[in-house]
Amino acid sequence: MNTARLKNIVILILLLANAFLLVLLFSRRAEENAAHERSVAQLTALLSADGIAFDSALLDGLPDTVLNVQPARDLAAEQALAEGIIGSVTSIDSGGGIYRYYSSDGLNSGSCLIRSGGALEAAVSRAVDDPAEFCADLCVPLGYRTFDVLSDGARTVVTASRFVGELEVCNASLIFTFSGSTLTTVTGTFLPPIDMSESGETALDAVTALVRFLDYRNASGAVCTGITWLSAGYLVQSTTSAPLQLVPVLRVDTDVYSYYVNIVSGEVSRVSA
Repeated sequence: MNTARLKNIVILILLLANAFLLVLLFSRRAEENAAHERSVAQLTALLSADGIAFDSALLDGLPDTVLNVQPARDLAAEQALAEGIIGSVTSIDSGGGIYRYYSSDGLNSGSCLIRSGGALEAAVSRAVDDPAEFCADLCVPLGYRTFDVLSDGARTVVTASRFVGELEVCNASLIFTFSGSTLTTVTGTFLPPIDMSESGETALDAVTALVRFLDYRNASGAVCTGITWLSAGYLVQSTTSAPLQLVPVLRVDTDVYSYYVNIVSGEVSRVSA
């Protein structure tokens, strides 16, 4: 057998092997899609049997996975935020994971308190040119992406929302209150920048999360007759052993209340007003 013919036979074998692998891959994906469709149909039937209207199209906009990242307290970032709010500051470790920052330049009287879990309270009297622009300049470098501005002419409130990747951290907003053009208070939860280089991924099984929600609804007696929206995100949680944790959640909006379902543990909690 000459070399050219042998080469053609080897190429043909490789092509057939690749074709077989592609058929196997498509077959597996078809089986996975069919299994998912069966799960969605069963979920819709379960919800309907309990009197809850559900449009399965709400599942289409959800990601398949969420980033598995864990933040760490960053005192340098906290001081940078305090300085952005007050100006030059002097920091004091008050114990118990609490740091207090006081104005040290005499230009803007004020103070800022930040706890280990990110809770922040600041009181200040600082004149700014444009409240929304001031908040964006301060918060965008720290991972805050969207800004909701409410104003009645005399009082302006700017809410800065924190994101990790493409998903919102639902309870890590910072709320800036202005009287005229003077910043008076800042409250909320500060989540410092996160190193994403070593982040993994966690599967987002929305069907299982909704079954957990249904179990919670039946056990608690919560009232709802329809699920109106679904969205993925994160919650900041704080415990004694882990003062700063980031938990992936599925937010379930119903016609009465909204709920968070912990994707990892299945725990369900109602969104506070």
